[in-house]
Amino acid sequence: MLCCQRAVDWSKIRITLVHDGTDPFPEEYFAGMPFEVHQASIPHGGIAKARNWCIDHSEAEWIKFCDFDDMFSGAYSLQQMIDSLEKGQGYDMLWFELILDDHGQTSIRKHRDPVFVHNKVFRRTFLQGKGIRFQEHLTWCEDSAFMAVIEMDINHQRIGKIVVAQPIYIYIVRDGSLCNRPEIKFSNLCSFFDRHCYVAAEFKKRGRMREYSTMCARTMMDSYYTLVRAPGITEDMSGLERKVWDWYAENREAVLDCRKEDFEKVLAAVNRERWDGGVITGEEFVNWLKDHERGEN
Repeated sequence: MLCCQRAVDWSKIRITLVHDGTDPFPEEYFAGMPFEVHQASIPHGGIAKARNWCIDHSEAEWIKFCDFDDMFSGAYSLQQMIDSLEKGQGYDMLWFELILDDHGQTSIRKHRDPVFVHNKVFRRTFLQGKGIRFQEHLTWCEDSAFMAVIEMDINHQRIGKIVVAQPIYIYIVRDGSLCNRPEIKFSNLCSFFDRHCYVAAEFKKRGRMREYSTMCARTMMDSYYTLVRAPGITEDMSGLERKVWDWYAENREAVLDCRKEDFEKVLAAVNRERWDGGVITGEEFVNWLKDHERGEN
């Protein structure tokens, strides 16, 4: 992907490969490549831990996270990005339109998706200065949790867009990715709950109470889907169920305080993202909460 790029000043590029519990490549693997490569081998801890290592040890002005199987869209994409970074001194995050390749079916993400990390470039001093890190306890949605905290912390006047003739980057949807592997669907949904709890707590800590209330409603609505509606779940859900209701007991007032317009937006978002194609109604969700409270009493 990189070696095919043209007109690049390679002195401005450093590639960091973090091997998550595996051995680094032999040095001759990179022989003849024009860019600088740093390798690190760390104990296996998942992608969040590997990315945090990069944040902690980077000395570059800008950081971009890349997947091995993704691609630049054209021969001059990297240089277009570098040119934009040199002009972006007033920004802490730059984003660009992204091509999504889902088994040969391509589409363009034309908006600044607040949960997607691959079409973003981050100023290193911003990430390090704010202490923004990936949550290492998450096995899924660590990207969106990372971006949620950035959206809370960043001055939105310091977010810019890289505007070029075509999107710079192609994100490849893989059958083998964690979110697409049916054998770990339930553990992914559990991680989804942990991600929501973390983001809600961050909103509360910052005093952003409307967002906190909305996130609490989202947490419980997704939990309703997982515990009641999600198809194909054969695992014992009693442990997750206890976690959900214990969390609800602590955050009940925030769930109930969710404004009607926010509730409807959350409901629409949850229904867009459901895997079974079914529709959750507000009435059935509220009745689920009431049934639990009647049972508790």
